[in-house]
Amino acid sequence: MLRHRLLLWVAPLPLLAVQTMTANVQVGTCRPHLQSFSTISAAVSSVSPGATIQVCPGTYAEQVTITQSLNLQGVTSGTANQVLITVPAAGLLPNATSMFGESVAAQVLVQGAGPVNISNISVDGTGGDMACISNIWIAGIFYGSSSSGTVSRVRASGQIDGTCGVGIWVENGDSSSQSITIQDSTVYNVDSGGIFAGSGATPTLSICAHDNVVTSSTALAGVVLNGVNGEVTANDINNTLIGVFDIASPARVASNTIMTTGYGMLLLGGGTAVNNDISGSNVGIVLGAAGATLQGNRILSSTTSGVELSCFAANVTSNFINDSPVGLDQAPGGFVGSNTFANTVTTINGCATAAALRASSPEQWHTPATPFGTRRK
Repeated sequence: MLRHRLLLWVAPLPLLAVQTMTANVQVGTCRPHLQSFSTISAAVSSVSPGATIQVCPGTYAEQVTITQSLNLQGVTSGTANQVLITVPAAGLLPNATSMFGESVAAQVLVQGAGPVNISNISVDGTGGDMACISNIWIAGIFYGSSSSGTVSRVRASGQIDGTCGVGIWVENGDSSSQSITIQDSTVYNVDSGGIFAGSGATPTLSICAHDNVVTSSTALAGVVLNGVNGEVTANDINNTLIGVFDIASPARVASNTIMTTGYGMLLLGGGTAVNNDISGSNVGIVLGAAGATLQGNRILSSTTSGVELSCFAANVTSNFINDSPVGLDQAPGGFVGSNTFANTVTTINGCATAAALRASSPEQWHTPATPFGTRRK
């Protein structure tokens, strides 16, 4: 009887061993001991939830859709390390609809799945430009509603689409809370947003974006936040029209380095900006609503003003503003704040008009419902 019971315990072991082995597969042939697939899409559609897909260095011209939890990892083979996902020969096709109702052609789409962890993958959108015709957007990596996970050591570039191209786009339009981390990644040569994170009026997406680099002279904004919780910290953002565009988010924006932008930060819904270094911008920080907290920011070499309060009451303290025609512009009556100024012609200008932002400001072409502005149709 005892022997029979032992056999019952031992008999499933070979099956368990096989299941463990097939949980890891490869794309390519750089891992001889793993089951091999020729495309990332074939591997994604064949594995069980929770599997790890190791992608060998090479170029993969495809659109990838992920609908279950898994790990997608670029691996090193010899001295080769880059896994490059490019546009298929026939071009990109819409494969998702955003929470704003826009058609999106995502090169890597994560839809209703989590956790999905993507690491050491490059996504190049060169050749996918559709000029935003019919309001079709391009995204290098797109996490749709009800998705979660981590994007780590990723490069997104070439998402150019008539001001409808986004490098990394994460959102959650559902009522259930989700969290996504974007870290140690780079975004180049996009023409709308480098990183976009959005959810509804009640934030259901928590974003942690840290230690990323976003640079693109064609981009409207480096990082766009629309109704999300979390933190945006220690990122390098440069050569965009707006460094951080916070539409209406309780997220904390801290310890970022922002250089050579039209507007270092545009905070339309208040927001919190702490210990950021902003230099070489037209305006360091612009407010679009009352209630913002600006503390410990270092704002250098602004061509117009360090902070544009736009007549809104805000907690503006312990900031250092150097080399600007005006330190704090359009400060409301009774403004009180302890800040340090150097080489400013005027430290504080009063509230000259009741207008929140001047007619030429980006608010005229960006609203929360259309976070990337007026599209070319």
